[in-house]
Amino acid sequence: MTAVHVLSIIAFVAWSLAFLRAVINLALARRIPTDVDPSPRPLVSMIIPARNESRAIGETLRRLLAQDYEQFELIVVDDRSTDGTGEIARSFRDPRIVVIDGEETPVGWLGKPWALQQGSRRARGELLLFLDADIHYEPHALRAAVDRLQRNDLALVALLPRFEMRGFWEHVAMPMLAIVAFAVLPVWISNRTKLSVLGIGGGPGNLVRRDLYERIGGHETLKESVIDDVGLARIVRRGGGTTEAVRADHLVSVRMYHGAWEIIDGFTKNLFAGMGRSYLIAIGIVSLYFICDVLPYAIAFTGDRFAIGAVVMITLTRLVVFGSLRYRLDSALFAAPLMALFWMFIFLRSAWKTGVRRQLEWRGRIYER
Repeated sequence: MTAVHVLSIIAFVAWSLAFLRAVINLALARRIPTDVDPSPRPLVSMIIPARNESRAIGETLRRLLAQDYEQFELIVVDDRSTDGTGEIARSFRDPRIVVIDGEETPVGWLGKPWALQQGSRRARGELLLFLDADIHYEPHALRAAVDRLQRNDLALVALLPRFEMRGFWEHVAMPMLAIVAFAVLPVWISNRTKLSVLGIGGGPGNLVRRDLYERIGGHETLKESVIDDVGLARIVRRGGGTTEAVRADHLVSVRMYHGAWEIIDGFTKNLFAGMGRSYLIAIGIVSLYFICDVLPYAIAFTGDRFAIGAVVMITLTRLVVFGSLRYRLDSALFAAPLMALFWMFIFLRSAWKTGVRRQLEWRGRIYER
């Protein structure tokens, strides 16, 4: 048995398991219902950290103000923007919007956790909803999230969105997040256990009970966290709370980045941190990508049955995930190797810039580590 044949077997087994996970996750992680009427209706403080978000903040606020759950306030923390973000937020002149001029980031903090900490201090709500500045909510979204939290007696609900994509590279690269969520992560197990390492959160929306949030120390516990939204779900679990990640792709959407270089820069800042800043893990993940996502396509031309089988399982997995989330099926069929190479480059770039060079750069700020 040749080494190439062994690698083909590894890829086939890996993608067969990924296909099974995708089917199970999509079957058990059902979309959050909208025909609900939560009772009671506590005040929700929606907290948005906004640094140089003039491109997106206006539409985000318009969508949030249109929620059919009336008990809310909107707190926008203008994190020392230089592009007029704060002025756009203030132009709404709606009593439900509070705009805070963010203070300078203290030593030992990253900018986003510090902005969220300031927003939570100003909040009056019994529930806190932390969300990014470029998220679009349908009118029923907040009502559905509050009902889910109350009905299932949860401490935190994380809303999994639909990713809006335009242009070639966005359709190639961004579906990787969905593949990871549904074909790699055991979401169905995560929602049925309290293990902190399996806690799932996200920038599209973390709705959390304020009493527990304050008891665990708020965002001060996450002051150096690059991936603070996932971190929040995990510290809530460590604090004894139950969390759940729910499909909200019919209620929440986001165009996370515009074009290839925004995707590369955005994930360069956090991928290496997400791997625990471990070079061994980084090398292992890049190697696994190559073996499982790129190599089968080359070996398949030799007629190796396991390589051909791996390509079939890759395609089936992508079709199941893309079809369920209403992504482009031509991308599901033809873009898998290019997606893998794209993300391998980001992994290596993240390890180099934030690991070897020990420098984190985002939205005009540079953090030396």
